[in-house]
Amino acid sequence: MSLIKCPECSNLISDTALQCPKCGYSIKDNPSNIQKIIPKANNNQYPSTQKPNNGCVIAVLIFIVFGFLVFIVDKCSSSTSNINKDSATAIETNVSREDSIRNQARMDSIKKQEKIEEEKFMKTKAGKIYKKHPEWSKEDCINVSKNRIWIGMHYDMLVYERGRPDDVNTSNYGDGPSYQACWHDYQASCFYFDESQIITSYN
Repeated sequence: MSLIKCPECSNLISDTALQCPKCGYSIKDNPSNIQKIIPKANNNQYPSTQKPNNGCVIAVLIFIVFGFLVFIVDKCSSSTSNINKDSATAIETNVSREDSIRNQARMDSIKKQEKIEEEKFMKTKAGKIYKKHPEWSKEDCINVSKNRIWIGMHYDMLVYERGRPDDVNTSNYGDGPSYQACWHDYQASCFYFDESQIITSYN
């Protein structure tokens, strides 16, 4: 149903009305004078399409950018940490290598010094005794070269110092034989030893 304007009083009435209810004008008898009113479209009749929520889009973009920044920072931190570890490992390796070189140089120096000392010793009287009697210790050879006597020295060392004894006596008191060797021209003159030929006493 649409509205029309009454030609007489301009009142708006239905297009199905036979006459104007206000002035009584006959619509049926004068259809040519009827002016049909086209109603204006109601803008609110058809709701407009909702625009997208820009706030949600911005929030999503911010979240993505933040996640990307966190990823970049984490990668940079990991790279820095790896670089620091590699640097520390390289430093430790260099220090270990330097320590090894210093230790090797120190050992070489010690060996060189020992060789020098050995060569010097072998040129001495004690060194010549040691070369002739390698079963004796170097310390014993030094003592023999200085004609020292001591409890625990071997009978052969005493003979090397003094030559053959003037007298050798044997005795046995039930606990095995014991021996007495005497050099009349020396002080002390008599030495006592057992079968192992280790000097046990002297006078």
